[in-house]
Amino acid sequence: MDPSQFIRSVYMGDRTCKSIVIDGWKAEVRLQLDCISRVRGDTWNYYRDEDLPDGIIVLEGAKKIEWDSNNRIPNDAMIALPFEPCPTQETKYIFHIEIASGDEKTGEFTPVRISILANGIALQSRNGT
Repeated sequence: MDPSQFIRSVYMGDRTCKSIVIDGWKAEVRLQLDCISRVRGDTWNYYRDEDLPDGIIVLEGAKKIEWDSNNRIPNDAMIALPFEPCPTQETKYIFHIEIASGDEKTGEFTPVRISILANGIALQSRNGT
């Protein structure tokens, strides 16, 4: 799916990143969120009929990943998922993902920034469809 269409079609606010899976053989990076909602209009408006509990964002054709994690593991809110065309033509896009890392002892949140060079983006349910 075209990333701009994808971004407009999903709601990820107040959603938590549960896991990140890097599959080198499939050239995919999967981000599992506690829930992904579909947007069927100009705004989300609490539409839940097509929710994907434990839904997965799949970055397809992944070639490179860079972490700026402050030595933290992403484990909290999905903050942002902007993208831009890849200037080196290595892939089609660079996805600049930002996920919070919460410290349960202090209650502080640290942003974890991950840049992934990939060719596309898709949704997947937890059962693989």
